[in-house]
Amino acid sequence: MPTFAEKARQAQQEKRARDEKDPADLSGAERPDWDNPETWGGDGSDTGDSASGNDGESTSGNEGQEPPAAEAAVSPTKPSRRAPRRAGRPRGPERAPLSVRVLAANDRMLTVAVQQTGKNPQTLVDEALGLLFKKLKIEDPGTESQQADDVA
Repeated sequence: MPTFAEKARQAQQEKRARDEKDPADLSGAERPDWDNPETWGGDGSDTGDSASGNDGESTSGNEGQEPPAAEAAVSPTKPSRRAPRRAGRPRGPERAPLSVRVLAANDRMLTVAVQQTGKNPQTLVDEALGLLFKKLKIEDPGTESQQADDVA
């Protein structure tokens, strides 16, 4: 007859065998419902997938109340791809994503310029490109194409 310690050890081994499933084994995995983004959360719990834990759930006790008018107002003039800004933070200029590689020497000089000016790298690069375009007398072609679209 097995002792209590042997039974506990056997139960622990069975639990480990259940819990230590190979993460690459997809035999028991459910396929996501691609037409319903609300079901994409993994285990289906309402805890959210936010790394910071700030998943938008309110714990302040005002779940059934309407949001203040300032938060509910959305600009109907232009659909924006960005999320609404937090209060007190003005929206910056519209930017296009761009990925470039720079020479190591330019990167080091950019770091020094950031330290000396207190500006961020994006601002410094925008200003440098603006000065270069001004020197080369290159004008923004977007303003001409927008005017042509407005006339048509």
